[in-house]
Amino acid sequence: MDRRVLVLGLAATALAPQAARAAGKPPVKLSKVFGYLDKYLAIPPAQRNRFVLAYYVQMNGKPAAGLKAAIVEPDGRRTPLMLGPDGKVLRLPTAAQLAAADFVADVPPEAKLGVRLELEPSMPPALDYSPRELDQAIAQANAGMSKAAGVIRFALPKLTGVTFAGAGSGRARLADGREMTLPMADNAPFYDPERVKGAVAVTLAHPPARLAFKDK
Repeated sequence: MDRRVLVLGLAATALAPQAARAAGKPPVKLSKVFGYLDKYLAIPPAQRNRFVLAYYVQMNGKPAAGLKAAIVEPDGRRTPLMLGPDGKVLRLPTAAQLAAADFVADVPPEAKLGVRLELEPSMPPALDYSPRELDQAIAQANAGMSKAAGVIRFALPKLTGVTFAGAGSGRARLADGREMTLPMADNAPFYDPERVKGAVAVTLAHPPARLAFKDK
């Protein structure tokens, strides 16, 4: 886990097993599961449209794909919490739900649930990316982290680029037609604007399974 997550206090947030059970057990406040989501939603939409907060639910340290979980409103209404195969929450709670609703999950008594929070570019998987749009996403995420961190923003590491997990390899094309192979970071092609200054296009071997920001 990188230092950005640790500084923001976004390291895996353990949920007490008894508080995560659905049947006859105390629920968990939704705001405790989705840390920092309130601060993200408080940022004007135009200032957070290039990055997202991604929440990955884990059970016993592994992706909790197939977990039966729900958001429970104060009036008892339940909304299923849908997870991807990697445990990623596919639809985040609304601000109203975050303020008043609870989280419940149907898990074995001995299970331990946790939530890992990541900042990710909001771009979909593709073979080609615009360096300008990648740069804008990096800049916006840095500004958004600073707002969310408040008084500890001075301690934040700076996001410097974007990795493309599962893309295999990538190349950057410069304005003069030359091409450069993207370096690797975290076993993925890594776009770093400082290393490919003047790039006009980024092309990957395969659409990435996931885009992620990387700091120094």
